[in-house]
Amino acid sequence: MHKAVWSVNDWDPLEEIILGTAVGLTPPPVDVSLRHFFEPPANAADERIDAGALQRVVDETEEDFAQLTETLTAAGVRVRRPEHPASNQRYATPQWDSVAMHALMPRDCLLVVGDRIMEAPMPMRSRFFETAPFRPLLREYSDAGASWFAAPKPLLTDETYIYQPGKSVVADLEPLFDAANVLKCGRDIFFNVSNTGNRRGAAWLRRQLSPDFRVHEMSICSDHVGTTLHILRPGLLLANSARLSPETIPAPLRSWKTIWVDTPEDDGYAFDWPRASVWVGMNILALGPDTVVVPANQTRVMKQLEDAGITVVPTTFRHGRTFGGGLHCCSLDIRRRGDLGSYL
Repeated sequence: MHKAVWSVNDWDPLEEIILGTAVGLTPPPVDVSLRHFFEPPANAADERIDAGALQRVVDETEEDFAQLTETLTAAGVRVRRPEHPASNQRYATPQWDSVAMHALMPRDCLLVVGDRIMEAPMPMRSRFFETAPFRPLLREYSDAGASWFAAPKPLLTDETYIYQPGKSVVADLEPLFDAANVLKCGRDIFFNVSNTGNRRGAAWLRRQLSPDFRVHEMSICSDHVGTTLHILRPGLLLANSARLSPETIPAPLRSWKTIWVDTPEDDGYAFDWPRASVWVGMNILALGPDTVVVPANQTRVMKQLEDAGITVVPTTFRHGRTFGGGLHCCSLDIRRRGDLGSYL
């Protein structure tokens, strides 16, 4: 039976996807939550980015997304886009105020598991209303039978953000996580406890998905998992060689074959400081178990994938480090063709 929303892993054949938009991109204030997530230079202040430079990033990213849309459409994938948010949208709660950052990364703010689509309780204040430009699509999916719900809206008080030697974490005061903390593997869901996801968030997600899915906690990197670990298909992983070792791969996956990614190419950044490391270059998007879309400049990553028998589809992607997200971050698989299975 056809479902409007269905995705239980990141490798089944892709049928429909939401691709974000760079329109409305606004660098937010350098507040406690931004410092916690992006870890900018100690002397970083609110940026006064030249309007022309900002517009160039927006225009070039939209050009790259147009090319990606053509690639996906040619592969039989339906591509959906959010509404264009206005720039410099200010808002406030009783505790703080901020500016909406963008609608670039549906992978971060929305989580699809099976026929459920949920709005994540994001810990960064400038992302508090990030799902708003996606609401027309969410209404459409809900009307077509998907289960649409949202996690409790967090308060994000200053006490949320804890700094420990060598790492930052979010306090367990309320459920918090970005959807990109989650790695899907059929009935098994891996949740990265980090500076963008806490154990209360993992517990909340476990209760929502039980008994159909099992949620496993892990801590493999400081924030999202897409620049550290991908499941290419059952039995085959793509892993960050600088952050992981055979001993630190999540235990249920350690027996699987691993492609250890060499340091990716650096495509630079357009603003005062980068929002992502060079490892955003391994943030790939799977069209199926044997085919992945990769930024065109990532020649070493592409060769490693091709040597493992994976077909690589290159696409221009210029500003991942500028705004802090890769191909996987900027897209959300809404429907993949396949059944719910157990692979562990």
